[in-house]
Amino acid sequence: SPFCSSILNYTTNIASGNLYNTISTFNVEVVGIVMKWIRDQGGVHEMELRSIAKSSMMYDLIDNSDGFYSTPIKEECLRSRMNIPFDVARGDKELTNDFLIQAWELGIVGLRTLTPFGIGKYLRASLYNGVSVKKAKILVEFMERFA
Repeated sequence: SPFCSSILNYTTNIASGNLYNTISTFNVEVVGIVMKWIRDQGGVHEMELRSIAKSSMMYDLIDNSDGFYSTPIKEECLRSRMNIPFDVARGDKELTNDFLIQAWELGIVGLRTLTPFGIGKYLRASLYNGVSVKKAKILVEFMERFA
């Protein structure tokens, strides 16, 4: 019936093998675990404060590195707190590879970004909620030493 909601329409449910309204229970469980973790950490406000602290450390280092590190995002109002693109020595391949190897030896991984267009000159520091301020500081301190 055109007047029947699809969730109550038997034709729709039969055509989908009775899976039309089956929720992804694993995803629901994971979201629940993450939401409890965020709540236990102090909530969304605390996540924002941590995000500001982590990204500020990174951008301060990049902006004050006398050009050794740079970011393509110059306007501060457009800068992400979550994913920070940066290059090493204006994209110097040899220094960038040395940087990545030394970072990897310290357990800092995931900085090289593979896009549908290949590997670009920019690396990316992903500072998701699960990355602590302490871990972000380890990256920043490594970058200071490397420069």
